[in-house]
Amino acid sequence: MPVALFLALRELRHDWIAAACFIAALVGVLAPMLILLALKTGAVDRTVDRLVDDPANRELVAVGAGAHDADFFRWLESRPEVGFVLPATRSINAMADAVAVELPTGAAQASARHGIERAVPLVVSGPGDPLIPGTAPISGQVWLSTPLARALGANAGSAVRLVIGRRTEGSDQTARGRFTVAGLVPAERYGRPAIFLSLADMLAIERFRDDPAITPDRWLDPAAPPLSHASFRLYARTLADLAPLADALAERGITVRPKAENAALLLRVREAADRLYMAIAVLAVAGFWAAMSANLRGMVERQRLALSLLRMLGLSPAGRAAIPLIQSLVLAVAGLCVSLAIVLPGLALINATLAGVGDGPVASLRAGQVAAAAALVGATAVTASGWAMAAVARIPGEEVLRHG
Repeated sequence: MPVALFLALRELRHDWIAAACFIAALVGVLAPMLILLALKTGAVDRTVDRLVDDPANRELVAVGAGAHDADFFRWLESRPEVGFVLPATRSINAMADAVAVELPTGAAQASARHGIERAVPLVVSGPGDPLIPGTAPISGQVWLSTPLARALGANAGSAVRLVIGRRTEGSDQTARGRFTVAGLVPAERYGRPAIFLSLADMLAIERFRDDPAITPDRWLDPAAPPLSHASFRLYARTLADLAPLADALAERGITVRPKAENAALLLRVREAADRLYMAIAVLAVAGFWAAMSANLRGMVERQRLALSLLRMLGLSPAGRAAIPLIQSLVLAVAGLCVSLAIVLPGLALINATLAGVGDGPVASLRAGQVAAAAALVGATAVTASGWAMAAVARIPGEEVLRHG
């Protein structure tokens, strides 16, 4: 093997122009593939993953009102497709007439008029809510969406007052309740003004609006939950669970629709991107394998007399066959190193030029991907040398004498 290594390297040094041309050809294939992979891993995959992981794309909205009892919710919770489910009230009642931030005593009248929002949507929440980045609100607590918090000038720990109005027996009545802001829902999870509150508090709002016997000063008193609920908040565990979960509900006569109408397309976009890159990579590798195989076979033809002489001089079959194998590996490793020497600074330039676009690097190449590329190049080099190695084994020792 040391003799074969010496001869292989000397031959590459002697025919350095051909070797350089082959390395350049490998760089021409490998460098664009690494750049495409870096772009896919960076901006493309990150964008698709963010959309796929966005809880809003996994929400199923009930169409119309129903009467869903405890057995129904136990059935939903037992299904593997369900990521989160919670009873909800009728959408017509899911609105606070106004919400205001409690200001310090003695604040100016002008300041007192600040921090008031009217007709604010209410969203029932509970443990495991995918939109809440923390502990879900309990009775007396609320989470505010970031847009609403900005409009109110509120933050975690602030106190807010909800104003709930109703019209009963020809007169308008108003109930008020003081709530503590437990936290803010990030804008990327919920981008509209809304208040997230516990089911108990949401039911209290519904009872006050529906039952004239409940007075404005007693509307937040504890009460027994209803036997059934008109609606629900429902999130599938993954995007792939949306369709089977909707089908299961349809079998029970419950119509739902995805809140994001094109949510199912996201999975196909991710799969299509993976298949497209894989197809391009396979074609590129196949082309490179064919070029390397033909190049090594051509080198054997140019070295027939030398290889015949080596056989006649007693070099073992393994030693002779190792010559094209070693040359193939050397050329492949050199091509990979040159490609990385070009690609890595290029990726740094791309990220520096497009800094600030998105929430991460535009192009990202992981160490595992570089290792996989190196393994693929090595496997291609080894398999592509098979034709040349077989040709070397068939060269007779007496050939050098006939041509001599």
